[in-house]
Amino acid sequence: MSNTPFFKTDCPSCGAPVEAHSASAVTLVCGYCNSMLVRQDDSIVDSGRDSALLEDFSPLQIGTTGTFVTQRFTLVGRLQVQYDDGAWNEWYALFDDGRTGWLSEAGDLYVMTMPVETDNPPRFEDIRAGFSELTFQNKRYVASDVRRISLKRAAAQGELPFVLDEDRQNKVADWRCEDLFITLDYSGDTPETFFGRMVSLDDLKLENTRGEDEIKESAGRLKGSIASENCPNCGSSVHWVSGLTSHLNCPSCGSELAIGKDKAELITANAMRTAQQSLFTLPVGSKGRLKKREFYVMGAVRYAETDAQETFDNLFNGANRTLTPEGQWSEYLLYNPTQGFLWLVESDDGWSLSQTQNTWPRLDRNRQPQGCGKLYDYGGRVEVAAGAFYWRIRSGDLNYYSDYRDGQNRKLCAELNNHEMAWSRSTPIAYREIADAFNLTNKISSYTVKMSADDIDEKLRLLMIAILVIVNIPSLFMNGFDILFDIFLLGWGVYALFIVGRKRDENGEQSISRVGYVICAMALIVFVTMMNYADLSDLDDDGSRVHSGGSYGGYSSGYSGGHK
Repeated sequence: MSNTPFFKTDCPSCGAPVEAHSASAVTLVCGYCNSMLVRQDDSIVDSGRDSALLEDFSPLQIGTTGTFVTQRFTLVGRLQVQYDDGAWNEWYALFDDGRTGWLSEAGDLYVMTMPVETDNPPRFEDIRAGFSELTFQNKRYVASDVRRISLKRAAAQGELPFVLDEDRQNKVADWRCEDLFITLDYSGDTPETFFGRMVSLDDLKLENTRGEDEIKESAGRLKGSIASENCPNCGSSVHWVSGLTSHLNCPSCGSELAIGKDKAELITANAMRTAQQSLFTLPVGSKGRLKKREFYVMGAVRYAETDAQETFDNLFNGANRTLTPEGQWSEYLLYNPTQGFLWLVESDDGWSLSQTQNTWPRLDRNRQPQGCGKLYDYGGRVEVAAGAFYWRIRSGDLNYYSDYRDGQNRKLCAELNNHEMAWSRSTPIAYREIADAFNLTNKISSYTVKMSADDIDEKLRLLMIAILVIVNIPSLFMNGFDILFDIFLLGWGVYALFIVGRKRDENGEQSISRVGYVICAMALIVFVTMMNYADLSDLDDDGSRVHSGGSYGGYSSGYSGGHK
């Protein structure tokens, strides 16, 4: 991009110079007084609305350059959208070849998109996250995020290709296919389409990003540093990741807090003043060295497990059923300035490390991951949240989950609600590794919930044992001389059915899955039954044993094999 501005004038509010480098720029924001200006022909007018960005400690800035698919680009504008569940940045990018695009920044998630043409886009009212599909360039996309957004609380910087109207209501639908990404913007009469892919900042080879000193000077605190302050309700210390946290919950009294300019502002006071730290194995604010990196425990959430079908009906079928908790589990948000975010999940299954997937798994026609076996569906309702998060989390938030087996130990999980769908991958981790990392005094984990529907429960074992015994009892009364052998064989089968799969490995995983147990049990039942009833073919009509030759009461040295 040329350094020569396409358009240059003075701010009508403060007189400072205002430049536009893109011919398509419509809205400009003065970098000195934050006045929002609207370009009209070759002049600008003051919209009468000030725009002041909520400082989010982004490493990006106006003038940052990079490369996307061999094409150089420069960031020339920023739109910051705030909504009920958080905020994200849309950076307006101008490419050297004259094209324009958007670099979306939501937490540690980055997407580069460019405008394209699509045929017959669906009506916004018909789109459902996790269910609706869209075909583009012979690939099938699934709706991942669908929401209505007001720009009343939006802020801008630099230049934008449209007038930022505070009364503007945006309707946006995002679509995913592995690492490919589509956004349909329904703010106008005709939907606009933007196509691109998930990216990392390293992939973009960025230059002219904000340095540490610059961030310190403008914000007073580096992105990713751990901030703390006293809760305005109870006075307890609260901690959060500066620049990446918009909402938090006091770990002592449960008060919901909002973050702005490094201050914790009380939104709602919660009088429960319970020691929530006792609810969680890992205290909020603690730090530990895990996987050779130091992580901070920024937040903790206690979920109640709810019935899968009832949760689904409440979320998607308009039902209003009372959801009775069937168990509970805990999740811990971990943060490392270079690694980003991870989740630690604690359940009766054991402990696992979970990470949101930027690249979705390849889905089949039923929108299930290819090559992964289905484990179970279940619901989850937020019961208690403590600490800091990069989105707003509320007590009562409801999600629908589907877990799939990914290889021998890993799991893929689809998380779905009314607005969005996300995929995460989890890997088991031994509790003693967590205890050592975070200096926990209790080296024995006590799991909180029965969630593992694929476990081999005692009812299943008893059912298989009952089948074995019932089908083999008649052979005991019909087999004279070998009854002791048959009893031994039957007892061995009962013992095998009882002990198979009871042993767990160090990660809490059973040695065999529920399905695997059923297959092995049926094979064993067939084997024992065939052995018992095969003996009956050696009996003549009066119950005496017949052999093809040999000595009295047993096999001869010339036994030929086979029964008559």
